[in-house]
Amino acid sequence: MKKYKVILLIAGYISAFILGGFAYSIVAKVHMVDAGNVFTEESSERFQKLTEKLAEDFRPANYEEVVKGSDNLLTVPDSILGPQQEDIATSIFGRQKNYIYKNKADGTIVLLSISTRLGPQHPQWQHSICYSDARYNSPENDLREYYSSMFPAINVYQYGFEKNGYSINSTFLSHADFHEGSNPFVDFITQLDSFLDESL
Repeated sequence: MKKYKVILLIAGYISAFILGGFAYSIVAKVHMVDAGNVFTEESSERFQKLTEKLAEDFRPANYEEVVKGSDNLLTVPDSILGPQQEDIATSIFGRQKNYIYKNKADGTIVLLSISTRLGPQHPQWQHSICYSDARYNSPENDLREYYSSMFPAINVYQYGFEKNGYSINSTFLSHADFHEGSNPFVDFITQLDSFLDESL
C-alpha cells in the first residue's frame, strides 16, 4: 500500500509539472501576442495591405520603383540572432518588404526597407549616418591621409526610424558631384512619412 501511495505521489508531481509548464506556455504566448512580440495573422494581413498600397500608390516625385514586388532580401546571418528564419513568429522573412527607387533626373538611388516592428512600439529614430565623398575621400582636407582613387565617388545618406508599429530603413545614394547634400533624401523621407500617416 505504501508503494502504491509513493507511485501516486510521484505521478501527481509529474502531472503537476507538465500541466504547470503547459499553462505557463499558454500564458507566455498570450503575453507575447499582447506585447506585439509575435507576428500574428492579423499583423501579417495588415502588413500585406500596407506594402501593397505602398507599391501601388507611393509615387515620390521623379522616382520610379524598380523591384516591382520581386524578392530582394539580404540573408540575415544566424550568428547574430540565431536561426530566426525557422520561426515565422520572429523571422524577418514574411514581415519585411524592400523597394528600390531610381531617379533618372539626377542619378540618385533610394533603397527602402519596411518591416513590422516586434515588441514594444513607439516612434523613435534608430539610425542616421552619412558618407560624403568631398569630406571622407578628399586629398585636400584634414582626412587626406585616407584618400584613394579606388574608393567610389558617391555620397550616401541613411535613416532608420520606427513609427506606427513599423520599422523603416532607407539609404540614399548619389553621385559625388550632386551637390544638394541630404536635401533630396529629406524630401523623399518626408513624402514617405506623409504617405504612411495617411495610409495607416
